[in-house]
Amino acid sequence: MTKSRAEERARPFIVSATPASLELFLTAAITGEYRSFDKLTDDALQMTAARQGGEASADDRAVLREALGKIPAYPDVRPGLQRLKKAAFTVANLTNSTAKSATTLLEHAGIRDLFDHVLSVDAIERYKPAREAYEYAAQRLRVNLGDIMLVAAHAWDIAGATAAGAAAAFVKRPEKVLSPGGPQPRFQAPDLQELAEQVVATYPAMDANTMAHGPKRNLAPT
Repeated sequence: MTKSRAEERARPFIVSATPASLELFLTAAITGEYRSFDKLTDDALQMTAARQGGEASADDRAVLREALGKIPAYPDVRPGLQRLKKAAFTVANLTNSTAKSATTLLEHAGIRDLFDHVLSVDAIERYKPAREAYEYAAQRLRVNLGDIMLVAAHAWDIAGATAAGAAAAFVKRPEKVLSPGGPQPRFQAPDLQELAEQVVATYPAMDANTMAHGPKRNLAPT
C-alpha cells in the first residue's frame, strides 16, 4: 500500500481515535497497568476501526503516529510562552506521550526552544491524572508540588493536578469545557497569550524563587 493510500484509509480513524486513546490511558491510570502511550495509540486506532467495522493495518498505525507528530500549535502558543519566559517562569511540558514523541511534536510546532524541560510520565509509568505524574514533575523541577501551575485544556488534567496539590490554569480551547462540579481554576482564558498576561499581572517579575501567596515561577503546559 502506498503512503497516500494508507493516509486515505487511516484518515477517518485518526479523527475519531482520540476518545479511545483517552479511554485507554485513563483506564491505565486507574488500574496501574502501564503500557507506553505509543502502544495505547496503536490499540486505540484498532479499537476505533473495529467499532466502525474495519481494521487498522500496520500502515494505518504508522500514518497515525506520523500525524500525531505533526499537529501544529495554536497561533497564540508561541507568544504566550514567550511572555512567560520573559517574566522568568520555568516552562515545562508534562506529557502522557513518550519524551521522544513529545519532543518531535514540539519541534515540528516550532516551540521546543521555549520549554526548559520535556517531562514524560513514561519515566515513572503512571499516567496523568494519577497523583504520581504531577509529583514526578515537582521532583524533576526540584520544587514543591504546590509551587507548580499546570496549564491545560482538559478538565481531567485540571482535576488531577489540583487533587495532587498543584495550582492549575485552564485554556478554553474549542469544545473544551470544565466540569461544573470539578475544580474551577483562578486563571481561565480563551488562549495561552491572554492566560500568560493574567498570570504575569498577578505574579509580576521578581526573584525567580520568591512569590508570596502563590506558585513559584514554574508552569507545566500540557
